[in-house]
Amino acid sequence: MTEQDAKRANSGLELGYLLGNIPFLTRALRAYVRAENADFYAEIDAQQGEIVVICLIGLNPGTSQSDVASTLVLKKSAVTKVIKELEERGLVRREKVAQDKRYNALFLTPVGEERYERIQARMADQHQALIGPFAEEEQKQLFALLNRLLAHLITRSETRRASGGPSAEDIDD
Repeated sequence: MTEQDAKRANSGLELGYLLGNIPFLTRALRAYVRAENADFYAEIDAQQGEIVVICLIGLNPGTSQSDVASTLVLKKSAVTKVIKELEERGLVRREKVAQDKRYNALFLTPVGEERYERIQARMADQHQALIGPFAEEEQKQLFALLNRLLAHLITRSETRRASGGPSAEDIDD
């Protein structure tokens, strides 16, 4: 987006350096993506958090609640609540692991598997609607850069935590 395009999209306000400011852009992107996804979530009758949890479990059968929380950068208590709700609805099952009784291995039930497949198909369409303005090579570049930034920020968060500072999981969203 050029500065001119951004100006038009933002009621003509001068954005200057904000056009290159990660916190500003991610805040604005998040708001617009949430609005874009509202119909998607209503159509599949799901909350935002449950979709990504179902997808992570579908991709990683037997994963732990801790690993899901860490990957989603959420507090364990928030993930526990989502898992409990999904379990009550018959989508997820928890299994204790013999070696560590504190570890809950997570699996999708057959109903959860069906839901996961429906979500995946619909997510692909929604994803294309969001990244449609980019050519295929630009999409690859965009995600390569975003994943590189994510890896960098994960490392910084781990360093902060090791030195007694807050990590990403400690900050409420």
